[in-house]
Amino acid sequence: MAYLDTDQTPPRTWIMEILSHPRLTGMSRAELDELTRRLAPRQAAQVERASYQRRGADRQPGNRGGVFPQKLGDRERVVVAILYLRKLCTLDVLADALGDVSRSSIGNFVREIRPLLTEGGLLPPPAATRYRTAPDLLAAVGEEAVTPTS
Repeated sequence: MAYLDTDQTPPRTWIMEILSHPRLTGMSRAELDELTRRLAPRQAAQVERASYQRRGADRQPGNRGGVFPQKLGDRERVVVAILYLRKLCTLDVLADALGDVSRSSIGNFVREIRPLLTEGGLLPPPAATRYRTAPDLLAAVGEEAVTPTS
């Protein structure tokens, strides 16, 4: 939270900017934004359906929506799933690039997003290059990448 008192950008912000670059996602930022906007209602319905199945009943009035904050929002989940489904890298490379998100969490995101993309005929085409390490993946964008402010 130290970035709130300074003009520094949180590391996750610039890492997600790099990961959502058109060279990696295979689509323009406008297309990516449109895709995430189209998937948002279905993602919310999917989360509510899973919560309902765990609870076994409707939500009780006055209860909080969830105790633990999510590490990645809907847009970030879509970006991570697209990168993996394009076969750009492994789950381990994505986890290493993001730092505090586990490999299993990223796998869960992919399992959540893949059916939504398949249902809409939106599965991304495979990439020509596969990156073996997080630094290679983050460096793939080159000088155009957003750099953190210090």
